Amino acid sequence: MPSEPPERSGSAGNRNRHVSRRAVLGGLAAVGSLAVAGCGSIPGLGGRRPVWRRDIDGAYMAGPPATTDELVLVGMQDKALYGLRREDGSTAVRFETGGPIETRPVTPSSGGPYHVHSTDGDLYAVDAAGDELWRDEGTARRARLVRTDSLVAELDFAPPENTLTGYDPQTGDRRFDRAVSSHSLNGVTDDSLVVPVPVGGSDSRVVSLSPADGSVRWRTEPRRWYSNVVADSRLVVAARDGTLAAYEPSDGSARWRVPIGDVGRTMVLGSQAYLARDREDGRQELLAFDRETGEKRWANPTGYQIRAVEATDDAVFVGTRVDDPDGGVLGQIDCFGLDGTRRWQTVTGLPSVDSLGVTDSRVVAVWDRGFEVLARDTGASRWSYEPESASRLSFRVESASVFVSYVDDGEAARFPLD
Repeated sequence: MPSEPPERSGSAGNRNRHVSRRAVLGGLAAVGSLAVAGCGSIPGLGGRRPVWRRDIDGAYMAGPPATTDELVLVGMQDKALYGLRREDGSTAVRFETGGPIETRPVTPSSGGPYHVHSTDGDLYAVDAAGDELWRDEGTARRARLVRTDSLVAELDFAPPENTLTGYDPQTGDRRFDRAVSSHSLNGVTDDSLVVPVPVGGSDSRVVSLSPADGSVRWRTEPRRWYSNVVADSRLVVAARDGTLAAYEPSDGSARWRVPIGDVGRTMVLGSQAYLARDREDGRQELLAFDRETGEKRWANPTGYQIRAVEATDDAVFVGTRVDDPDGGVLGQIDCFGLDGTRRWQTVTGLPSVDSLGVTDSRVVAVWDRGFEVLARDTGASRWSYEPESASRLSFRVESASVFVSYVDDGEAARFPLD
């Protein structure tokens, strides 16, 4: 049961070596580990015990978790969606689908309904009591979901083309179907869906769709290779054919265009617009652009493969891979201020940093078989965790907790963040 397909990727060259954290820190692994209901952590790195860890009987694999104010929602290999109480992990909701659940559910913060895609190809809506509200038959074993207040959007990866479908969250009414040339949904806001749409060959155009009915609000002229599109309520940015272009969300009017050359697939909007680019020395760099003018503010080298970028109001955090002097690779985190000043740089004990979670006081660096918690202001490592079973992990990081599903074990857990 694989985890969700990655939403960002980069070029690793010939350095794409993958070693376990135990191999990198082999001496520590022999010390032994704490155990709580089968939970392992490395004492030498200040591991934490989970608040709870729940083993679902008969579910030997698990999907990524989602959270509400009261529940942790996770799909399992036993074909059921579970709503576990945040406080103790006990079951509040169990809903059975027609197949194992491999992708992350989507849900409002409270009250439901909960939406989940099953490998039977169908999309299910489940009410707060755990009963089926509606169901729509689909075609794909794998799909990605996103939800706003008024829309559930499903990106279906079934061939011959990726299809974006919009639904009413409460009734299940299908509002639209649209072929798109994307594997991610980074352009969805409450007011619009901004996606690249193929027009033939290697050309595509950026299109803004109405969440109400899928009608086209505006579209750009066709260009070659829209590698990525991101949007928020104030700006739409697309990388296309060596150019970074910004558009007004309401009408698609051009705000600015700047030449950028070749870029990686990572692009993020925050206080500035950020994107990754390869360097001639084999490393990658993060570029920052002014949102209003498109002026390049700074470019800073990182490791040789940018895997994650997390932007906040006052900083940007970058997860990359770097060479370990003792062999193999390690994950590195750089923190830059808005002026490009590097505030700190930390090489973690993880073989990679595949995603980042940032809170007011902590940075959580995530690898698919472990995570490490660092101080937000200094980058100092506080503690780290890796399961004894070496199961792949999926995460949901919140201000005070890290919720984890054990992909290969069919379990879920909650860790205190501080």
